[in-house]
Amino acid sequence: MDTETKTYKGRTSPISTLRHSANALLLFLPAFIFLSGCSAESLGPDTCGQDSIRSKVLVRQTCLTKAGGILHGCTADVFMFNDDVLQRIDAYQRVKIGRDNSLDAASREGRKIAVIICNPQQENYDWNSISSFESISEIYSDLRMEDPERPLMSGVMQVNTDNGPEFSMDVSPLLSEIHVRSIRCDFSGRPYAGSRLENPHIYLANVNSMAAILDSDISSPASPVNTDGYPHESDRCMKHPEMVHVALDTGIGSETVYPAASLFCYPNSSDEDSAGTPFTRLVISGEINGKKYYYPMNINRGEFGYIEGCPGIGRNCRYVFDIVLKKTGVTDPTVPVSGETVSMSGLIRPWDILPEDMIRF
Repeated sequence: MDTETKTYKGRTSPISTLRHSANALLLFLPAFIFLSGCSAESLGPDTCGQDSIRSKVLVRQTCLTKAGGILHGCTADVFMFNDDVLQRIDAYQRVKIGRDNSLDAASREGRKIAVIICNPQQENYDWNSISSFESISEIYSDLRMEDPERPLMSGVMQVNTDNGPEFSMDVSPLLSEIHVRSIRCDFSGRPYAGSRLENPHIYLANVNSMAAILDSDISSPASPVNTDGYPHESDRCMKHPEMVHVALDTGIGSETVYPAASLFCYPNSSDEDSAGTPFTRLVISGEINGKKYYYPMNINRGEFGYIEGCPGIGRNCRYVFDIVLKKTGVTDPTVPVSGETVSMSGLIRPWDILPEDMIRF
């Protein structure tokens, strides 16, 4: 089969912008879509015409967890759009992926835009509005509904089913990880030398909670949480608040602590730190000699980046940091600290690609 991997960036000219990468994002998906009097959920060779075809897809997954077989048992939404000017939907199915990481679906023959979504965030949808590939760009994913053990993953590419029933395809999550590998205090030469940061917490502020499913570069955060610099909002509203807030069970002194704290968030590559487009921050809080201090750090920005590529947080990336607290922090958690207060070194690592799994449809 003739296949061509392409990327969708932004919302204008969807077909022409599918030219840079195989990965795209997808979330809120309908359980029923209607096309020419045929239920999309049952669209196949026995129900919707003589030009139908079954295909075998090899799926390369980029995984957020260390455990293998993340696709096993999850729900997958499979869309096929006509690869023409109108890009109308041709087929849709919601299926469960079996133990062999396989599923069956069908479409009509010809040039198609294929979209696969694993781990959608809702069990049932009642949207008839997804009639074309372009309309998917109006759908948003919600960080508050994410499960880091079963992250929403998706992929999109162009295929030609006339050339055979097999092709390979990438799926990847929208989530990225902010990993604090080590942290210690170095208050040498200060009046409070030898002091410790007690009752420490590590969390994210200005966390982008909504993301357009087909945007690979999210420049403006939507509905950010923890904008007041505290973690309380995320603790209340998120299905898995541990994604953005962890409390350490030990204080931090001059000896290095390895908390292995992993936080998860959506991309944020906004150009300026303003009320409408705040930078996502990593915050460390705790008490020094009985007084509460905060260390808000702009992630992959200015003095604390950027590490590789574009500043800010990209899609499906892993940022690993080693942190040294050099003086007392600030008392206002919305005010970012400078490099004089905190030393933060790190690197960005893409997620490991697991061995190929086979999906048939």
